[in-house]
Amino acid sequence: MEAIELLAILILTGALVVLIYYYIQNNSEALTKVKTYIPNITPDGNVSEHVSLGDKKIEEDNENISVGDKLKDRFKDIDMPSINTDTFSKKIDAFLDGKSDELIKDWSLATKNDVDVLEKRCEVAYKNIDDLEKRFKEFKNYTNEKIDNLDERLKKLEDENLDE
Repeated sequence: MEAIELLAILILTGALVVLIYYYIQNNSEALTKVKTYIPNITPDGNVSEHVSLGDKKIEEDNENISVGDKLKDRFKDIDMPSINTDTFSKKIDAFLDGKSDELIKDWSLATKNDVDVLEKRCEVAYKNIDDLEKRFKEFKNYTNEKIDNLDERLKKLEDENLDE
């Protein structure tokens, strides 16, 4: 993988993270659900976990479980039917549409228009090849006739020189 490809992948990944961040920030329902499941770190460095069970909140101090494991467990439990992937898809499509010309130019990609132009040029070349082939055959026949005529005249001159 070349450096430019790796850079493009990193940029797209970063764009995805930014889109997710803005989606969570702009969707208050999703933001409250996410905040409910993220553990609090108290000022003394202890991690206390807030688990939502209906209206009750239970705090537990677990020093043996890492914050990452707690987050994984909490995000698995989140039931967010309000999150719609269409919003993400639309934002990603808009981003790619905005950057598509730049990507095509940077990676030297062929577009449909490029392929259409190439096909038309190829058709013209095939037609020209047929025409050139016919003209070449005519020229070849004409040239062969001229060469034969010159050979005959040369033989006559040689025969005349030999007779003298």
